Amino acid sequence: MKIKNLFYGFAVSMSLVLGFVQVGHAAINTIDIANNRSAWINSLKPTAKIGAELTITENNKANYSILLSKKPTTQDQKAAEDLKTWLEKMTGATIQIVTESKNSKTSDQVISIGQTQLFKKSKLAASSENLKDEGYGIDQKDKTLFIWGGRTRGVINGVYALLEEDLGCRWYSNECTMIPSIGTLKFAPALRTFVPALSCRDPFWYVAFDATWSLRNRTNAPDAKVPEEWGGAIDYGGMFVHTFHGLFPEKDYYEAHPEYYMLNDQNKRVTSQLCTTNPEVIRLVKEKVRKVLKANPYAELISISKNDGGGTCLCANCKSLDDAEGSKMASLMVLVNAVAKDIEKDYPHVLISTLAYGETGPIPKTMRPNKNVSIMLCSDKTGAWRRPFEPTEICEIGTLVKNWSKVCKRLFIWDYNINFSHYLAPMPNLDVMAENIRFYVANNAEGVMLQANYQTVGSERDWMRSWVAAKLLWNPSLNLYDLIDDFIYGYFGKAAPAVAQYNRLLQKQAEIYKTELSCKWLMDHKYKPIRYDMDHPFLSKEFLYYSTQLYDQAEKLADNKQVLDRVQRDRLPITYVKLVRGPEFVGPDYLMELDRFEKTVEKVGITHLREGGSKKDIENKIILWRKNWNEYTTKK
Repeated sequence: MKIKNLFYGFAVSMSLVLGFVQVGHAAINTIDIANNRSAWINSLKPTAKIGAELTITENNKANYSILLSKKPTTQDQKAAEDLKTWLEKMTGATIQIVTESKNSKTSDQVISIGQTQLFKKSKLAASSENLKDEGYGIDQKDKTLFIWGGRTRGVINGVYALLEEDLGCRWYSNECTMIPSIGTLKFAPALRTFVPALSCRDPFWYVAFDATWSLRNRTNAPDAKVPEEWGGAIDYGGMFVHTFHGLFPEKDYYEAHPEYYMLNDQNKRVTSQLCTTNPEVIRLVKEKVRKVLKANPYAELISISKNDGGGTCLCANCKSLDDAEGSKMASLMVLVNAVAKDIEKDYPHVLISTLAYGETGPIPKTMRPNKNVSIMLCSDKTGAWRRPFEPTEICEIGTLVKNWSKVCKRLFIWDYNINFSHYLAPMPNLDVMAENIRFYVANNAEGVMLQANYQTVGSERDWMRSWVAAKLLWNPSLNLYDLIDDFIYGYFGKAAPAVAQYNRLLQKQAEIYKTELSCKWLMDHKYKPIRYDMDHPFLSKEFLYYSTQLYDQAEKLADNKQVLDRVQRDRLPITYVKLVRGPEFVGPDYLMELDRFEKTVEKVGITHLREGGSKKDIENKIILWRKNWNEYTTKK
């Protein structure tokens, strides 16, 4: 294979030169640590009309208080308390929360939260806008600042939008908060309303399941258990995808009623899936769903979906329907539509969800989902599973998205964003992730889930990926590269220039090795596309060499233990590739790399290295790698 030159022509703005080396057959040009910006910038700065300047605090003393209505909602109270907390941390002032009363006169120097009487009397033009569940409004009249929102988390979203977008606060991870310190807080708010295009915003990384992080970053993943009194999160009532086994456990039904289960191609009833046109199955599922909804009053979606692993009932009813409709979604839709129609009057706020996944991906010729059915379209073999480095729009899944959006008004997307065989593998696909989110929104998707490592902390760049994904899911128009730099320069402090250069280096590898990362090349060369091995050509010796140099430099630049810990955590993917490749590839530094890896993963608390692995993944790998080292040194 041809050798790729790693000189990228980055502008030289720092004197942290890494040097000139000869690796393999290619001379690698000098690479300087590029620093396209000298400091952190606010990538979230709003572009709306700017209001009049307000002086909230002056010389660490408050000019403003926070106003609540006489009967505030629990969301109003949370919004007020959080606003008070962060304004006090910013300014050193003590901010009072006051409640409207019938006879008291309200000062105009207040931040009004929610539906106060002051807000209702203001007659703001924006106050009549439909903010749905999670939208918010920020406006002012004279010296009063108003923040209000939709039915669930709207007002809390408004507070965090003000703090993040107008005032530059950040909650990058559950241990990294960036709050400006300013005794006199003067700012002119951007006057705006905003309703997110996506009602479900789920960055499906384990770290993003933290409820507090989720609330602050305006995601609403089902696994991020934001309390209902704070507006909650997407709630499946305990029935989240692949639900057939849970609905009809084999031990309870198979012996007495094998006809409830699918007929396979050997004319045998097996428990892999249900027979979805069986009238008794339909009746029982209706009953079971009603019980679930009665026990889970906050449920918004109930998934009636096939078990993972494929297979469809081939009984006469199911097969004839699927054949006539040209899709195995047809027999599934019989069950899903029946349940949806059964509950729509009593539970008008609940959607019945099912998966368009594998063989149920194609759209039936004439059958259509009921109006309260959501189709969750999975980007499996039609998209990211085979083509993880190519945008959805040019993949088969792109056509499916466009076609499903024409026949289903409640379209959700299940996308894939990590190497599931190697959670720590370097994965240069953030540009594709951003492009895909915009494509889904442009084609009327209501929800997007970005499946990644859901089993453990510490996968490849997981905090940055989660934070960037959260911002794009909330507002797809944001600039990806500004978001990346926002995170890096806020999270890594003085070590940021070296980490930023690594991220550019990784992305450049994807551009240079575009052919080798295409589906055809991967399949032709026996690679499983999204599960590519660690000897893929883009993980070249040159790339690993310079990545190591950059992280060495980042560790030297780190000016405190917290930043050093973050750098060491962030470099794990590079070390992981080397350890997988083995001592013969790495040479005498292998043991040092292994010791460093073991120490860092123990500190971070990483358990799983791959999907479906055990909690002993790390332990077992380290034992194997030490054995490999001992055998290597014995041979030497």
